[in-house]
Amino acid sequence: MKKKSILLSWSLSYLVILLIPIAIGAAVFAESRNLLKEEVNRSNMVLLSQVQETIDSQVQDISSISSQLMADSQLSSFINHASEQDARWRLMGLDLIKNLKSIRIGNGLIRELYIYVKSADVALSSSSLVSKKLLYEIYYEGTGVSGPEWTRLMEESDQSAFRKMKVLTEDLRIEETLVYLQPYPVQVSPDSPATFVVMLDPERFQQAINNVRLEPESIVFILDRDGRTLFSTGTVETPYTIHQYLQQNKDSERRTGTADWNGESVTVSQISSSVEDWQYVSIVPTRIYAKKLMVIRSITFAGVAAVLLLGGIAAWWFTRRNYRPLGRIMDIISDKVKGKLEQPDDEFGILQTVLTRAWEEQDQFATRLKEQQSMVRSSFLARLLKGRVQPGEGLAGEMERLGLFWESDSFAVLLVHLENYEGLFRTRAPEDEEGKRQFVHLILTNVLEELLGPAGPVYSAEMDGRIALLVNLRGNAADAVPELIRATGEAQHFIQSRFLIYFSVGVSSVHISLADISACFRESEEALEYRLILGIGQIIDQDRIRQPKEELYYPLDLERQLVNYIATGNYARSTEVMNEILMTNFAGEPLSVELARCLMFELIGTMLKATEQIKTDDQKELTRRNELIRRLFACETFEEMETELLQILETVCQMVHERKRSHNTELKEQLLEFIHENYNDVNLGLTHISERFRFHPTYVSKYFKEQTGTNVIDYINQYRIEEAKRILEADELNVQEVSERVGFLNSNSFIRVFKKYEGITPGQYKQANRLIQQDYL
Repeated sequence: MKKKSILLSWSLSYLVILLIPIAIGAAVFAESRNLLKEEVNRSNMVLLSQVQETIDSQVQDISSISSQLMADSQLSSFINHASEQDARWRLMGLDLIKNLKSIRIGNGLIRELYIYVKSADVALSSSSLVSKKLLYEIYYEGTGVSGPEWTRLMEESDQSAFRKMKVLTEDLRIEETLVYLQPYPVQVSPDSPATFVVMLDPERFQQAINNVRLEPESIVFILDRDGRTLFSTGTVETPYTIHQYLQQNKDSERRTGTADWNGESVTVSQISSSVEDWQYVSIVPTRIYAKKLMVIRSITFAGVAAVLLLGGIAAWWFTRRNYRPLGRIMDIISDKVKGKLEQPDDEFGILQTVLTRAWEEQDQFATRLKEQQSMVRSSFLARLLKGRVQPGEGLAGEMERLGLFWESDSFAVLLVHLENYEGLFRTRAPEDEEGKRQFVHLILTNVLEELLGPAGPVYSAEMDGRIALLVNLRGNAADAVPELIRATGEAQHFIQSRFLIYFSVGVSSVHISLADISACFRESEEALEYRLILGIGQIIDQDRIRQPKEELYYPLDLERQLVNYIATGNYARSTEVMNEILMTNFAGEPLSVELARCLMFELIGTMLKATEQIKTDDQKELTRRNELIRRLFACETFEEMETELLQILETVCQMVHERKRSHNTELKEQLLEFIHENYNDVNLGLTHISERFRFHPTYVSKYFKEQTGTNVIDYINQYRIEEAKRILEADELNVQEVSERVGFLNSNSFIRVFKKYEGITPGQYKQANRLIQQDYL
């Protein structure tokens, strides 16, 4: 009877357990409906956002192109002199056609672009300069837009805008596309002298919204400010009821809601354009959710039925199967414990007695184990902190045997790094280094465990020469870290004042799980690494490093400035640049440790570059310079490095000034005389001049700039161009011969430099000078 009672009791227990997944399944089904709807809406909104970002970016590119063209001085000159229409004006038109063609080819969104000049009734496109009539016949004749309507549109456009228009394609098809109109100059005025027109490729817009539909039955629209459809995934215009819905919510940048359309409920998602007064709209029928929900409900009901059927069978089978080990155990121990069989039906009582005896024997073994418990516990804590302890049923027993008791599920780790403890042993007898460290560790662990004890149980272990303190926090976990920092600061002050031991501490955040102890340890290691940035002797918690800068500020031009200032001995300016680098990188949130190390090596590299530019053969100066660099590499923190850098700057600048005392005051005149005599030498440049006068190129460049107001290359080129102009005016030489006379390597370089300083080519200059002479005659 007792055996049947046990079997029945176990079977009912299993069946009760089966009710748990059934109840959970019902709750999951109820929640799935809302989650499915939210997920579909969210996916639809994400895809719609992709269209908005893509098209907005392309539209913004068009606006940027028009703004760049409006700022072109050559275009302004072309429009202002349109009434003249002479050869120079047409030459400017040819250059502008090349520019427009390169813009059209470089932007696949643009089909064609042209500039309509109102005063001259001409249009400059990317292919030709045509009259207004011819341009109309090419793009608009037969499209339903009359000539006067098109002329009025070109004449009266007073602000930039996108319009939907019909145009003729190259194969004479009529196609609707977007046209961007921009008055010149960019201002709201009907009196602008020209209109800039960009015809866009509609296939690019259509392709973007065709790829965004979440379902085949959904529709995506792009609407203008008046609710008119610019583009859509089909031929359907925006329904009136949907347009009313959008008008009611036009002030919302993003919105998802429901509306009625063609007698059925639909979900409407809308996003406002960030660059134009457009709306991006997606319409998805609500019945799509219902279909998917019916599938989920069918699967859920089928699963519940399967659970009841198969679970009932499995419950009875497992009940009988699980009783067999209990019966076999009773058969094994019954002969050994006959004195306990006065109540043969109490099988669990017999097993309890046997297990109690086994536990007593285990306790005896644990008593012997306590002799080495400290070492074993330290090893276990080290494995636990590093995440090498596998969770399981025996873990709790093992921790209990090692004397590890947890009062809560909240944990934090403090990692202590010894900085200096030599002051403790000044008056003591010499000991071996390992003995000193063990003694220091004993002091630290005793004091820290005592002061951190009110926060919860504290357990310590040595980790690679550091001390890790695992704190099991009691009370409110939110206030735990500030309390730990306060107690650690008190312990630090006490140990430094009494024992002259200096150390840094990394503090982790609080984690609510035994499995996350390894995460606490990693956080404390990460925090301790920031002693490189924050300095030694700090208590560093996660709040101080939670949002480190991931962007290093050390541009190349700033490095060049610093190198040049150091090489020229300008201590004040080099100090300003160094302070700018350090303040920018370390103001506010600290740098990440990786970037901080990068900055340290970059600064050391900069000092090497700067000292290399101070060329010297004096062995004493070389030794002193190398010693400065070795001092930089010996720095452990940025605080030490900053101090060393400023001292090195002062020392190096003094070295430079000592070498400058013998500087020749007539250097400027010598440099100018040398350039005037050798301007026709192709190899004349900064390097050639520096080698001639035996100065470093950086110094020559800076000195020449200070004395003349321009750099060496610009001065040489300007002098060459002046000589070339004199030759062009006086001699009948071609451009190649002139370029060789004034020191250019080839005619292409000569033409490019001549145009840079004079605004026209040498040939144009020579032709213009000839025309002036003819007019004079």
